[in-house]
Amino acid sequence: MKNTHRYFIPENEDYEPSSDDGVLKNYLHITSKKTMDQIEAYELQRAELELEEVVEKDQTFTADDICKFHELWLGDIYPFAGRYRTVSMSKAGFPFAAPNFISQLMQKFENDFLKKYTPCHETDLNKLAATLGITHAELIIIHPFREGNGRLSRLLANLMAMQADMPQLNYTSIDQTKNPNGFENYIKAIHAAFSESTQPIQAIFYKILGDSIS
Repeated sequence: MKNTHRYFIPENEDYEPSSDDGVLKNYLHITSKKTMDQIEAYELQRAELELEEVVEKDQTFTADDICKFHELWLGDIYPFAGRYRTVSMSKAGFPFAAPNFISQLMQKFENDFLKKYTPCHETDLNKLAATLGITHAELIIIHPFREGNGRLSRLLANLMAMQADMPQLNYTSIDQTKNPNGFENYIKAIHAAFSESTQPIQAIFYKILGDSIS
């Protein structure tokens, strides 16, 4: 297995030469992980601003939309942008969905969650926290893409919150750098959601909502 800083990838993968297996093959031939992190962050901000202009308040999101969001964000960086991953992945011993099941699972995600919870017009904070938390956790558990699943899931939550006339969500409470304990609790909540215990992730999103409107 290869340690790619965050994930274990059983299959062999191509990395940029001289990147010490730290940066995936990319159109820009960047080998510095720090530089790549900065570019990904910039491109995510750009993509989110663009989506805020085109996403409709009454839009029901689809699995295809999720792919398009991913491609809009990373399409100028990675060849795999917008495409479901073809490698198995796990993090801290937690296995994500096998690649051969991702397409099927994303269709189920669309049918069971996106069609149920979007467009998101929930006004009660407790119910909104449940809506955002459950949808977020389900997408994370599938982990449909090779890179950027957590950030894309937060982007989706932002767009759903926007539909509910909420401000952009403040994720400081689960920021790995700014709040390591909060991040650890967030990871535990994702694991709990995998076991169909959604209260922890709902509580985390209730705090995120509170921080966002305070």
